[in-house]
Amino acid sequence: MKKVRNIITCFFIVSVLTGCSLVGSTPNSATTQKYTFAKNIWISTDAGKTWKDSSIATNKPSVTDIDPLSLVFDPVDAKNIFTGLRTGGIMKSINSGESWEFLTFKTEKIYGLAISPVDSKIIYASTVLNGRGKIFKNTASGATDAWSEIYTSATNGPLVVAMTLDKKNANIIYVATSDNQVLKSLDGGVSWRSFFQAQAPVIKIALDAKDSKLICLLTKSGEVFLSVDGGDKFESLTTKITTTGLFGSGFTVMETDPTNGKWIYLAGKNGIIRSKDAGEKWETITTLNNPENSPVGALAINPQNSQEIMYGALQAIYRSADGGKTWSTSQFDLTKTNSILEYNPQNPNIVVAGFSGK
Repeated sequence: MKKVRNIITCFFIVSVLTGCSLVGSTPNSATTQKYTFAKNIWISTDAGKTWKDSSIATNKPSVTDIDPLSLVFDPVDAKNIFTGLRTGGIMKSINSGESWEFLTFKTEKIYGLAISPVDSKIIYASTVLNGRGKIFKNTASGATDAWSEIYTSATNGPLVVAMTLDKKNANIIYVATSDNQVLKSLDGGVSWRSFFQAQAPVIKIALDAKDSKLICLLTKSGEVFLSVDGGDKFESLTTKITTTGLFGSGFTVMETDPTNGKWIYLAGKNGIIRSKDAGEKWETITTLNNPENSPVGALAINPQNSQEIMYGALQAIYRSADGGKTWSTSQFDLTKTNSILEYNPQNPNIVVAGFSGK
């Protein structure tokens, strides 16, 4: 078993008495001062076999105990990574997660991040400002003066809790709000329309790798809905999952396969199940742990090899190279639980894991 030990969570305080490391703490014209912060983001450079903490900032951290809620790779240059935090705004890495810069865009709860597949300078962030859910758009890779508000909730309370871009049409944006609505924009956020009303908040929107008109929705109650016509009509998959002999609800994680069309993965306290035909039939992927006691909190599929799967459960990450037949494990001695697992889309040897307090 691979063990990753987090002996001490190190917070930034400008004092040599704290015992925390300040790398390059004597700034001059030839060096850059660096800071350490809480070890809740980890990177692997060997496809999840080993891990190291990613806790170095090139500017003063906005918060020291970071709590990541969202993470996205630049689709054009995947060395660039953006992470949205529960507090403190957004962090950006330009070296595959080796170090981070805290952007000056400061809001709370960055639930969603998305980057245009054709112009990676364009970034969308769903967040909370003064108690109201909003979406902001940036056209300069996160620069301070390039954020503009493109959506706001009608009143305080409803939040924008999920967001996805259509990789085949960068002007199409899907978002979900905490008052059970799913919205769609066809013009990059200039205008919006509501096209689905659920019985519970939709927490994940996933598009098929081959056909972006195939849309999957996962609600907070664990129900899954599928549209094959771009959202004009949706059907619940609960009955189809149940008739396969599996639990039809209770899922908290959903992913579509990055290379195979119509492949859908669901995970949570019932383990991991997969469909290879857009939800008609389902099969179980046997997990190494007991998901009832340690629910699956994150799931990732290698973008170049669907046989390689990773999932996170509490403070452990499990990796399979044979489609889930056998697993290797990595342990993280943290207080937070794994909620983010993302492969670098251009170099799947690089994987980023985020641990959140939820």
